[in-house]
Amino acid sequence: MSASIQEQLVEFLNSVTGQTITDSTELIDSGLLDSLTMMDLLVFVESDFEVRLDFQDIRPDLFKNPATISQLIAERQAEQKKAA
Repeated sequence: MSASIQEQLVEFLNSVTGQTITDSTELIDSGLLDSLTMMDLLVFVESDFEVRLDFQDIRPDLFKNPATISQLIAERQAEQKKAA
């Protein structure tokens, strides 16, 4: 069984930040998600989860923590599946 979206995000963020991150870790407010890490995260999300994020998706409330990011990914995957 494959890891959940949230588990994959946490694993990725742990590797790129060198910090221990949980589902509720505040990414922006804590300073863990800087501009370079954000770019790495966007590439990871679009390539690993095969979703297209639009400019309006890149908001602090949607990238607050791994839980909010995984919700965004799940919503975009559902939208793409419906459109296909």
